[in-house]
Amino acid sequence: MKKSSFTHSLSAIAVISASCLILPALLPAPLLAQQVSNVSPGLNSDDVPADASISGVFRKKDGVGVDLNSVRIYINDQDVTNRSTITANFFSYRPDRPLSPGTNQVKVAYKDEKGKDRTVIWTFDVQQPQAKVEITSVTHNAESKALGPGSTFLATIKGTPNANTRVLLVENGKGVRQLPVQEVSPGVYVATLNVTANDNISEGIVVARLQRQNQTTFRAASQPLVLSKQASSGEIPPTQPNNPNQPEKPTRPNNGQSNNRPLRPLFTSHQNGDRINTRGFILTGQTQPNAQVKVKVTASLSILGGFVNLSNSTLVDETITADSQGNFQVDVPPPPTLAPGTQYTIQAVAKNKDETSQAVQFGLVQE
Repeated sequence: MKKSSFTHSLSAIAVISASCLILPALLPAPLLAQQVSNVSPGLNSDDVPADASISGVFRKKDGVGVDLNSVRIYINDQDVTNRSTITANFFSYRPDRPLSPGTNQVKVAYKDEKGKDRTVIWTFDVQQPQAKVEITSVTHNAESKALGPGSTFLATIKGTPNANTRVLLVENGKGVRQLPVQEVSPGVYVATLNVTANDNISEGIVVARLQRQNQTTFRAASQPLVLSKQASSGEIPPTQPNNPNQPEKPTRPNNGQSNNRPLRPLFTSHQNGDRINTRGFILTGQTQPNAQVKVKVTASLSILGGFVNLSNSTLVDETITADSQGNFQVDVPPPPTLAPGTQYTIQAVAKNKDETSQAVQFGLVQE
C-alpha cells in the first residue's frame, strides 16, 4: 500500500488521503484523529466496475463523532449528498448511471461535533467498458445422421471475434476430448475431427468455451452426435468402406507418377486414440516417393473436464522428405510438462510437385 500524505493546518483543517483511513493502527499518532475508514472502492483500486457503490465508515475519536448535518459527498466534484445514505455510522452512494472509465475521485467534507472541518479525498480507476463475450450458435454436421470412419466431423461456433476458444467433445457422458479449433473468419470458429474405426460414440455433446479478458461463456450444441464404425461415409470409395486412411479421389492427373501410392499421408505407427506410455514417441508413415510431408504435433494438458488448460505446446512443426519408397519418420519429443492425460494432436499434409493431399489429423493420449 502506498504511503499517504497529509496536511494539518493551524486552523485544524485536515486533508487526508484514503490510505490513511484503511489501516490507522499502522500510522503515526497524529493520523489516528481521522474519523473515516474502510472506504470502498479502496484507495487506487484498479478495474473497479462502473456500477460500484461508494461507501465509508464514520468513527468517533475520543468520544467525538461526526456532525451529520455537515456531511457533503462529491463524486468527481459533483455534489451527490442528496442522493446518498448518511447515518451516524456510515455513508454510501450508488451511482444512478455508470461511473466514467478511468480515474474517479471521491471527496467527503464534514465537521466533527466540535466544529472542526475535515476533508477526505481518494481516487480509484474504473475499468474500460468491454463488449460482452457471447456464443450465438453451436452446430455440427452429425445432427441428422451418424458419421463413420473416414468422415470428417465438423463443429461450427459463432460468437465474439478474437476470443480464446476451446471446443470439447463429451463422449457418452464419460470421457472428454478437446478438438483443434481455429477462427476461419471474424467470430466464426471451426473444430474438426477425422473419424476412425476407434470412434464409437452413441451420444456426444459438443461444448464451446469462449474467453476474452476476464469474461468467459459456454454453450453446448442443441443436438447430440453419433459416431459409429458401422456408419457409411461419403468420403470413402465403396470398395473399401472401413479404411480411415483411404485417400480422396484425385482432383487432378497424377502427372506421370510411376508409383500408385496415395499422396495423402498414411500413418502406420499409430491410430487415433492410441495411448502413449513413453517419454516422447516416433511416428512413421507412408506417402508417395520423395513427397514433402508437413507434420505438426501439439500437446495440451487440461483438468476439470477440459475447462482449465494447464499447458499447451508445439512439439513438432517441420517438413520431412519421404524416401524413395515413400516412407517417412518423425521423432516427437516429450512436452515440457509430461503428465497422464496429456493429449497429442497430429496434423499432416503431403505435397508432390504441384499436387497437395487432403490433410490428416488424429489424436493420442499420454498414459
